[in-house]
Amino acid sequence: MKIRNLAYFLVLSLGALIFFQGCGGSGSPQPVPVINDINGGMAGSGVVGTIFVVEGTGFGTPTTSPSGFSVGFRDATTNNIVANATIDFATSGNWTDVFIKATVPNQLTAGTTYKVTVTTPGGTSNAANFLVVASVNFSPSTILWSAAFALPVAQQGFSTVAGGVGVNTYIYALGGNIATSGTVDGEKSNVQTVYMNRINNADGTLIDTTWSTLTPLPGKRGFAAAVFANSYNSLINGSAIFVLGGLDDTGAATSTVYYTILNANGTIPAGGSSGTWATTAALPQALSAEGAAIFHGRIYVAGGNGSTGAPVTKVYSAKINANGTLGTWTTLADLPVALAFHQMVELAGTLYVIGGDTAATDPISDSQSASVQDFVYYNPISVTTGTIGMTWTTNSNKLTKAREKFSAAGAGGFILVSGGLYGGNPGSSEESYASINIDGSLSSFNGATGSHTISNISGYDFYNHSHCFVVDSAGNPHVLILGGADVSTGTLHAEVWYQH
Repeated sequence: MKIRNLAYFLVLSLGALIFFQGCGGSGSPQPVPVINDINGGMAGSGVVGTIFVVEGTGFGTPTTSPSGFSVGFRDATTNNIVANATIDFATSGNWTDVFIKATVPNQLTAGTTYKVTVTTPGGTSNAANFLVVASVNFSPSTILWSAAFALPVAQQGFSTVAGGVGVNTYIYALGGNIATSGTVDGEKSNVQTVYMNRINNADGTLIDTTWSTLTPLPGKRGFAAAVFANSYNSLINGSAIFVLGGLDDTGAATSTVYYTILNANGTIPAGGSSGTWATTAALPQALSAEGAAIFHGRIYVAGGNGSTGAPVTKVYSAKINANGTLGTWTTLADLPVALAFHQMVELAGTLYVIGGDTAATDPISDSQSASVQDFVYYNPISVTTGTIGMTWTTNSNKLTKAREKFSAAGAGGFILVSGGLYGGNPGSSEESYASINIDGSLSSFNGATGSHTISNISGYDFYNHSHCFVVDSAGNPHVLILGGADVSTGTLHAEVWYQH
């Protein structure tokens, strides 16, 4: 089984929905149905008992007592139907000519790929792969950390993504900054290096003792955002990495979006006819230290420092095309306040923006700003348009401490916050977590202490680090913390930490 990126696992396990426009008619013979995508990707996946969405054309409009309408899960070898999805036909909108909302049958086996088909009086559709994944359990109060294989270079302000390419799963560290705190013009010390390692699908650990150096970014980028796209979270042909904005070698924020379609072995094309890194639709404005997430074929970007170095309120979205390019960026509802050095996480079709700073600050400084925030804002993504609500909701529960230059990962039904700059003794609030409520809000945040923190197992108090989330073949979630700077000394680190 392949590990998929954060957006893919949490959206599916909690039943998030999307909708793509299609065409259909009434009063004419029922056509043969056609499946375009499942859960917004060329293939689908999900946990038994959770919601999934099939989109296409020619599904028809059955009555509340349908006959001949079904969504079947077929054995990939024999093509026999193993089980039919549960569908609430009585609820309007669950089955339309272009959209079906259904529940993954309980009879299916985790770790198995089935063929999904739609059957109507007009015939049976084409088949789409559907991987049944194990349910994810995560208890942040009992997490443990171990050292993994270190990066080739100590650095901060870089992005990390992970995802499946073929049968393997890879992790990528993209760009970064190599200046220590207090360095004059340290915001200019950005790099264009790209490093890769392999993830062990069985337990989520790193496989290669030495990280591979891949084709570098076209330009130096620090404090950029990045996302990983493949057939399970978009309609892209292949697997791709997007690097958005960031500081260049002059220390200026950029609007450039780099992307690459990965080789079958996870590497980045070196050039020539096979291509390499390319540019696509630029961000509407220059940004660094922004938040980014991917949800059902769209990239979402929120906040960040603009061209003047001050935080902005803007939120943007762009659709990923099948060839890896981006469509036109659209402007969505502004954040309640201007933010940078915050985190944005997508869970179950909702965007969460956490913490951050409302004032301009030195990217590499190890001093906490007086304008650091402890608020959490959230906004659901529309199932019909991919847009978000007109206003963001302020979560009633705040972070335990205001923080910036930290990381946040969605893991199971939790958001896990790690490191960063915050008040009090360094390391005292290294790990903090909250669970997701049924209405999309977050519960109160709690802390993990002692052996459940990196600083207490010969680690360091980290900020400006990077992070990544993966799920192994047994359904167990793992967070990786990479590099960053030491809060106490400003020293850069290359260490990688693995949560289990």
